[in-house]
Amino acid sequence: MKKTWVKILIAALAVAVLAAAAAIALDIRANRRGKAAAVENSILYFYSDTEGSTRFLVDTELISDRIGGYVDSFLTCNGEAGVARAGTGLYRIDKDGITLIYPAGVDRALLSLDNEVVVFTTATEAHIYDHRTGKVEDIKPDSAAGIPSIVISPDGKTVGYTVRDSDGKYTSYAYENGESRVLADSSYLVAVSDGAEFWYCVKPADASLLYCSEKGEKKIGENVSGLIEFNRDLTETAFDSDGVTYYSIKGSAAKAIVDGASVFSTVTNAASVQGGEECSSKVLDCSTMFNRVFYSFRTSSTDDNARTAYDIWFVNGHRHVTALVKGAFQFYVNEQGTKLACLVDKDVYTMDSDDPKTAEKVCTNVYSFNVSKDGSRFYCIGYDRGLYYVEGTVNLKIAEGAVYSVMTPQDKCLFMTDYDTVGTLRLADGRRPVQTISENVVHFEVMPKVCCYYTGIYEDEYGSKVYDVYTSEDGANFTLTLEAARMRTEE
Repeated sequence: MKKTWVKILIAALAVAVLAAAAAIALDIRANRRGKAAAVENSILYFYSDTEGSTRFLVDTELISDRIGGYVDSFLTCNGEAGVARAGTGLYRIDKDGITLIYPAGVDRALLSLDNEVVVFTTATEAHIYDHRTGKVEDIKPDSAAGIPSIVISPDGKTVGYTVRDSDGKYTSYAYENGESRVLADSSYLVAVSDGAEFWYCVKPADASLLYCSEKGEKKIGENVSGLIEFNRDLTETAFDSDGVTYYSIKGSAAKAIVDGASVFSTVTNAASVQGGEECSSKVLDCSTMFNRVFYSFRTSSTDDNARTAYDIWFVNGHRHVTALVKGAFQFYVNEQGTKLACLVDKDVYTMDSDDPKTAEKVCTNVYSFNVSKDGSRFYCIGYDRGLYYVEGTVNLKIAEGAVYSVMTPQDKCLFMTDYDTVGTLRLADGRRPVQTISENVVHFEVMPKVCCYYTGIYEDEYGSKVYDVYTSEDGANFTLTLEAARMRTEE
């Protein structure tokens, strides 16, 4: 049994060497904490050996434009548009095509929440690209040896940047209407509000986080690590310090979200990743980070394999904490954040996300599960590797040999069976007969408006290991979208 589930894990991780779709900062050294934003659209990219270029899939459409060579980093806020760096050139991608923003020398970049403004740096300059006008505005600070940090206000009208001089000294500025003004010395920016009415800086000397305005500055945290998170108007911030996650409201004294724990939010909104190499930040497109589920995780040894176990809490709008589950192997929160489904030991439960007393058992002897958006339909993989459809009093085994499953946007279940080096991809829709999609699948994934699967690896005419990409809007009717996409591990 242990070898079986190790194989499942390998199948689940196979996508890491295939399509590179993660929304990551162009500064590839930046850390991220928490889940990536679950958004309404998606952009995937693939390198084609036969074309010698990178192709982009925007939802279900493979756009005709392409970028010569490899893309080495990519970012997006909500999947409607993205920014890619190829070589050191910078490009913007959306369903209408690819726009070259800057030909060479780009170090890091960020994208505004409305997808219209790109702020990026070259060696000693900052630049602002406005997609509405197609123009690039250059900021050329005096005595700059580097630009270690860039940020943008929620309304996209104020740009903040930090200059490092030849002596290693930091100075942070706000740029508006063609002019710069000094915000802070000996610190670098991680966020700036509209009009730079207030901002957040980190002091490199002790990694302290400061809330600043024209009235002065307040220290709200020390030894800050990882990614600092903000709500949309920057009045809330969350950060880790010495292994515990803290929050601050409008510069107030920081308090632990959950005592003694490093926790992650289940917020699913779009986000703009900003900041720099010393510390990065994420501005979430939400009014508040609270009144939702938070979780922490650890490795747990079980009878069959080492697994990730999650401790789960609900934190309301007043930051009051309710413990929900300890040691769940899997959990799901609905879009509204009101319902929680979780796997504890071998049992699946549902409950109101703010009240553990409402917990009800759905089914047992489960290794993993998926659930419909309304929480009424479950697809569970059991320890016998059967796929079970569970709804109300119905508990029906619909397939054998299942190893991995995902829900489609239409609340159907794509799942893999009989996985070795490849497996068989199938689609389940309640009690209806299971549909076989392909028997030559190395991995599959589901985004908001597209389902993809990748065929078994083969060698092209150049001797490179490649795979074919098939896509579907509904998870049932797949078409060949791109042939001979190259494995990213061979770059």
